[in-house]
Amino acid sequence: MTRGPLSGVRVIDMGVWHAGPGATAILGDLGADVIKVEAPAGDPERMNGRFGKMAGMDLPLVLPDWNMLFEMSNRGKRGIVLDVKRDEARAVLHRLVASADIFLTNIRRSTQPRLGLDFESLRPFNERLVYVSVSAFGEEGPYADLGGFDPLGQAVSGMAMMTGGEEPRLIEMIVLDQLTSITASHAALAGLVARDRTGEAQAIYTSLYGAATWLQHANLLATSWVGKKIDLAWDRTMVSPLRSTFRCKDDAWIIGTNHPPEKYWEPFCQAIGRTDLMTDPRFDEHEKRVGRAPELIGELDETFLERPRLEWLHRLHAAGLLFAPVNDLQDVLVDEQARLNGYIRDMEHPLLGTLAVPGYPARFEGLNAGVRRPAPAYAEHTEEVLDELGFSQDDIDNLRAAGAVRTQGSSPG
Repeated sequence: MTRGPLSGVRVIDMGVWHAGPGATAILGDLGADVIKVEAPAGDPERMNGRFGKMAGMDLPLVLPDWNMLFEMSNRGKRGIVLDVKRDEARAVLHRLVASADIFLTNIRRSTQPRLGLDFESLRPFNERLVYVSVSAFGEEGPYADLGGFDPLGQAVSGMAMMTGGEEPRLIEMIVLDQLTSITASHAALAGLVARDRTGEAQAIYTSLYGAATWLQHANLLATSWVGKKIDLAWDRTMVSPLRSTFRCKDDAWIIGTNHPPEKYWEPFCQAIGRTDLMTDPRFDEHEKRVGRAPELIGELDETFLERPRLEWLHRLHAAGLLFAPVNDLQDVLVDEQARLNGYIRDMEHPLLGTLAVPGYPARFEGLNAGVRRPAPAYAEHTEEVLDELGFSQDDIDNLRAAGAVRTQGSSPG
């Protein structure tokens, strides 16, 4: 694989689960050398990677200390094991930090000083360090030291009540954890720019709650403007047909988004062979089409059941209308558009063989971004990294004997 945009940048990851480690995985996709530092017990995501509906799935056991979510969170990294509760291991950590550009943790704020993982403790070892801390609810306020997972972030931010009704409904799965990882990686890159311009270390703090409010910019702004709760529940029969979904003859669905609807109404009717609707007194004005949307959608449902999806898309696209297929996840993995743009790529995994995985969603001319290696086995690269830091074999043997490090072949615990 050719050089990535972040080739030459070193990142130290002392996070667990996904919101945090997912950010450094993104930096690894961009070519950074990411070193995952685990405690002797291992990242809990190694052994506990089934949540929500996944908990009930009959998934094969590949290894006791590997699962799909750990792979997602830690792809592209080298892995070492340090017991930072020991002075000998902290000396190793300080040498690692001195060699790094970015350090990231999502350990709780109150725990960071006890382990020497807060910004104030690490800055003396690297005056150009970009320090990133990820929390559940932010650095201030009554929830500042509470832990949290994706569902709690969805709940406190209002996301769980966005789909309408009286009961909360979560968006499966780990959507907000992934968004927080994207946010943290974005902030880390901004921190690199600020450091290079000022010459000074940067401390950055973000959270699940912060990422969720950022995602909902439009919804929160509209709620503030209106001054009351807004019903955001989707109902395909209560919107313009140019923004609705339709089932086709082959049981596949399409969706349109065409604005302003008045402009596209006649081309739409012509494309689907329903020019009669243009003069139908029930629907011949925009206000009537909105007011009688369920009736109009009912008429159109019968029409779209006459032809398969691909034929409808050809007709609608030829008319300059914005319609797309409604894919399920299996469709996406083999979708020509996703494949040609590198949004889905094949990866050879040493345990699972060929896997289809998401690629990096932007293309760099002359550079390459994407998954570079699978997630590391427990302590896989401890000796390799210590050797790079200047530790002799005797040093490594002494650190292992003192319980400060674990090396390849050992097990979590």
